Amino acid sequence: MSRGAPNLIEWLGRADGGAEALGGKGASLDRLTKLGFRVPPGFCLTTAAFRAQLDAMRGGIPSTVPELDGLPDVASALGSARMVPMIDEALDEATGALIEQVRGLSNAEPRFAVRSSALGEDGAAASYAGLHDTELDVAPGAIPSAVRRSWASLWNPAATAYRQRRGLLGSDAAMAVMIQALVPADAAAVVFTRHPVTNRDDQLVITAVRGLGEAMVAGTVTPDTWVIDRASRAVLTFEPGDRAKGEALDPESLADLVGVSLEIEARFGQPVDVEAAVARGTWYVLQTRPITTGTSVDAR
Repeated sequence: MSRGAPNLIEWLGRADGGAEALGGKGASLDRLTKLGFRVPPGFCLTTAAFRAQLDAMRGGIPSTVPELDGLPDVASALGSARMVPMIDEALDEATGALIEQVRGLSNAEPRFAVRSSALGEDGAAASYAGLHDTELDVAPGAIPSAVRRSWASLWNPAATAYRQRRGLLGSDAAMAVMIQALVPADAAAVVFTRHPVTNRDDQLVITAVRGLGEAMVAGTVTPDTWVIDRASRAVLTFEPGDRAKGEALDPESLADLVGVSLEIEARFGQPVDVEAAVARGTWYVLQTRPITTGTSVDAR
């Protein structure tokens, strides 16, 4: 951690800050790591970094405006502005440490996922599912620009409209950013531990695709879909997706995923929506959020 910037970086599994520093997604991943679930290693560039960057740019933002929603140039400015030196230094140092941590896990050069983690994101009252930017397969040198795009996505039209519908002020918004090792996924899945359409709590719904799950989350491909009986863990129904390569998950991987998801639900004490990826037979938890009225299969 860079001297003079103690609140800019928090490491998963060792973070002192909660959701106010890590955002909803980061706080959830830190909690999962501390509970012993397998989460890709990584760190969080905290909301303190976001606010420091915004403060450095505030000379170009009218101080008389009570909130930032409605200022279309904010996103553009955040996406292109030079990063504040202390943030750039902290990010570079943490990225170097993460590269050393994950080197040797794969023969390939390390690649990363850069994930948004806004205040209120993945919470019980609001989801923001799929509304902020996440970038996969990011090279180390491209991380700073991906971070700036993640910051800027706080003001994309969909996210701004979502806040306005829920009466959330832009002035209360802030964005942390997760930087994690990229899982070389054989398949990616989303699990709802309560049926997201019927609300039946005796059924789980799982969707999955081969490879990285970016296209599934973006809604550009139709995944395989299973409905699972909670008590017996038996498959009740299966609907194939639009990739004619056989089922995305074999029975063993499917059963392991059900077990992991139900364990997460038990530890969180409420129905959850889990994103996960499997590599070489091992499941990694990428994201967990409470199931809210704003979370659905179609809203991701």
